Amino acid sequence: MPIIRWPNGTLCEPLVFFFGHLCRKNFEGIKSMEPRAYSLREWFAYLGERGIPWNEADDLKMHQWREHERKKGVSHEQIEAKLKRVFHFYRHIPDAMVCQPDGTLTPEFVGENRRGQPTKFPISTKEVKTKTGKWVTVWSGSKSVKQMKPKLKVVVNADCALVLSELRSPSNRKKDIHDIDSIIKCERDWGMGRVMVGAGLRAHEVPALSLRDLTKAMKDEQLLRGLGQQRIANMESVAELADDPEAQKIVLKALKHFTDKKNRLYVGVRILGKGSKERQAGFTVDLLYDLLTVVIWGGRNILIKRWQAADPAYIPEDTLFLSFKTGEPLTESTVSDIMLQAFKDANVSGSGHDLRKNYATNIAAKILRRNLETFGYFTHAVLNTVLSEVADALGHSSVNTTTQHYTNLAIAAASGLDHKRQRDKVMAVCDMLVESDRKDMLDDERIRLCASAFKVFSEMPKDSMLYELLTDAMADPQLNPAGIIKMSEVTRRPPFPRLVVDNTRK
Repeated sequence: MPIIRWPNGTLCEPLVFFFGHLCRKNFEGIKSMEPRAYSLREWFAYLGERGIPWNEADDLKMHQWREHERKKGVSHEQIEAKLKRVFHFYRHIPDAMVCQPDGTLTPEFVGENRRGQPTKFPISTKEVKTKTGKWVTVWSGSKSVKQMKPKLKVVVNADCALVLSELRSPSNRKKDIHDIDSIIKCERDWGMGRVMVGAGLRAHEVPALSLRDLTKAMKDEQLLRGLGQQRIANMESVAELADDPEAQKIVLKALKHFTDKKNRLYVGVRILGKGSKERQAGFTVDLLYDLLTVVIWGGRNILIKRWQAADPAYIPEDTLFLSFKTGEPLTESTVSDIMLQAFKDANVSGSGHDLRKNYATNIAAKILRRNLETFGYFTHAVLNTVLSEVADALGHSSVNTTTQHYTNLAIAAASGLDHKRQRDKVMAVCDMLVESDRKDMLDDERIRLCASAFKVFSEMPKDSMLYELLTDAMADPQLNPAGIIKMSEVTRRPPFPRLVVDNTRK
């Protein structure tokens, strides 16, 4: 929880009570409180510089602060976000701190001021209607902010390879090839980058990656079967094999068999993700091989032996990545800082989260390819399936704008159609064929003719003879009584269920 102090070093009681209230009522997660804390600290500092007590805030002072921030060059969107946080503070502080430091009851600061009302609230409110039709109470002086869709830039595979290379073999940082600590640290950092780009883990999920969950996933896939039933039953973690080269060979051989014989690419590992939601993250065989040989049986094992020699009571946490300083799991901020530095040193624009974006793009392409191979055509129903699978792979509770973005990138790469409008029209044609009342007549010969016509119209110039012949034939009422289909008929919403992305619409 954020702790803010007055300039003399004493605790700022109103803010301590306020953030404690947010925690107690579960209004906001602790990690989301940081921007709110910065905004309120700025507001309290603004009042303090002018000798204004915090409990004498009103509409005029909030308007003056807006102008003060505007002159500093703060954007309109940021200013409105700050004012919204200040309004939220004064709205909830009477419940958060019942009595003020002097013993008097904390007054109500926020309310609607009506004509003829005997008492006036210093901070007035108004009701506004959201896009979903819901009415919400906001500060009377608040201004609308245009919601801009974020432009999602994806780091390409080649740049991700540069970042991973920088993590393992830093170019601008000290790395002594004879210094075992330097090597272990670099390989640990490289392992963290690998799970972000190879399994789509978020920065806060990396430190919590559990050895027991990894071991259970390998047991479920029979990757440890060669060790014998008794040993498997007693095994809690694959880290127990760190000093058994023969057992390691058996496991690594099973991994190779998993790919060659079973034709499997992924092992599902339990991840506790955003909002404490569980998901199965797909760890490739190559990723598992690297984690086992380089991290778990390599550097991590060396460090644990060293720490236990110094302190026999030391018991390592059930996590893959440990801090050199404390021997405890790393923090989210440490992981983010390590990745950010690697991006800078590799001269690649981005941060650790861009590794996850790269994973999202690649997994969307693989899911799309598999569905196209399964169904043989691309309709809105197939897109619906792809979107849902991509959302599951990324640990999203539902299909959102981010999921759509990565899927659209995959579709554009697979189809060669950069514009969504073009893709929608092509899908609409496939929808029409699949949903046709006479689709039972779509035998192989007719499908080949349809495909040939598609190819002709998409590749041949309009002044070519074959293009003109086909166009005339389609327009001839004797040959084609239905006539050429209008695009408005093709692109209208089909009668079958809506896309996942549209399920929230009324």
